Amino acid sequence: MADRETAAQGTPRVLFIAGWGRSGTTIIDNVLNAHPGVFSAGELHYLWERGLIYGRKCGCGEPVAACRTWQDILDVAYGGHPPHPRAVYRLQREVIRVRRTHRLWLRPLPAAAQEYAEVLAPLYPAVAEVTGARVVVDSSKVPAAAALLRHVSGIDPWLLHVVRDPRAVANSWRRPTAKLDGSPTVMTPQSPRLSTARWLGWNAYIEATAAGYGEHGLRMRYEDFAADPRTEIARVLAAVGIPAESGPFLDGHTAVLRPNHTVSGNPSRFRVGPVPIRPDEGWRTGLPASSRRLVTALAMPMLLRYGYRVRG
Repeated sequence: MADRETAAQGTPRVLFIAGWGRSGTTIIDNVLNAHPGVFSAGELHYLWERGLIYGRKCGCGEPVAACRTWQDILDVAYGGHPPHPRAVYRLQREVIRVRRTHRLWLRPLPAAAQEYAEVLAPLYPAVAEVTGARVVVDSSKVPAAAALLRHVSGIDPWLLHVVRDPRAVANSWRRPTAKLDGSPTVMTPQSPRLSTARWLGWNAYIEATAAGYGEHGLRMRYEDFAADPRTEIARVLAAVGIPAESGPFLDGHTAVLRPNHTVSGNPSRFRVGPVPIRPDEGWRTGLPASSRRLVTALAMPMLLRYGYRVRG
């Protein structure tokens, strides 16, 4: 009842997608964005650095600073006087660090964290006001940002924890990926050992953070999404009060993605039109046997915790 009263009073719901990189968060984000009443900001954590300092592209193809939607959002949020991007970026670097996630679970917040929460407070409602969205999706993924979101005033925060088999994740991180947002660099590959160590750390922090969200904390395995995307997306939307009947699915495994205004994310955020969604089992043959054994051994406790089989 309290959730419905909050929504009725106009407080925007913010669905934060958290998870280690290459876990499928971008396609999940894009499919959510294709539903009426939902607006995805992409990885909003990087609005200040990548979007406003370095001039990277919005999902619409324009530089974020030149995108009319983001100009309007910033004007509404800050009355035409947004904080200096470099000042916010410096604040972020102090507050949003994975190893400091635990500091953001309880009040009182550290002074810098409280200051950053106050910077974010007008931003999410402005996104909802300008776009008309009932639910704003922030796919920043970072555990510390998810923890801080609970302390941001004026919003109704929700958490979606996305996990993927660490062997599939490790296989994906082996490949360099070109960025399409105007960056001159590529997404740097990571070794299976490093990817798995970070998979373990991020998921542990996200799990602990999710405990503070209570019933507002959801979890999705990427493999379940890929096997039945319509059902998994409908489950999440039902939790946040959005009907899924008029969604983007042509059939059980094809979604029509619409242009978006994501400020950052995996290069796949630029895809529009019909997109097939299928399970990706390429790691079974693409990841060397020695690496599969290493990742399995390192991730064993959480591998079993999330319902993954040790042997494929």
